[in-house]
Amino acid sequence: MKTLILAISIAAIASFLSSCEDGGSDTGVGPAPSGAYQYASYDTNGTAVVRGWLTFAWQDSNHITGEWNLEKIGNPQGIGPQFGTGKLVGSFFEGKLVIELNPQFRDNNLQLVGTLKTGDYRGEWFWISFVGVSGRGTFEAVRY
Repeated sequence: MKTLILAISIAAIASFLSSCEDGGSDTGVGPAPSGAYQYASYDTNGTAVVRGWLTFAWQDSNHITGEWNLEKIGNPQGIGPQFGTGKLVGSFFEGKLVIELNPQFRDNNLQLVGTLKTGDYRGEWFWISFVGVSGRGTFEAVRY
């Protein structure tokens, strides 16, 4: 019995250690592509609710496309569809970069509205539903 418990313990530790290995670009949602932005969002109390990565591909000087891969932290409420994977679109509007994580939906979309500086995109997120803004908070995305 002790041998079985020891074997299970060693296997669990080995599994844990192998899941911790990364090349510096793993956010817990899978390895991020080269040039990705490490993303974290926070509720209105400043509690982290989502983490992952975003990619940006410039279409012209005002429009971008990209991908996202995000996961919830714990069991947050009111964060909308900012978890899973998908394609994003964005454009500059009144000096802000506005990104939609679910551009094909008007009634269940997640918008990121922020300022893009070299290697840094920060601002507010808004979950837009049938009734309007159903959730909000802040986010930061840092290129790594």
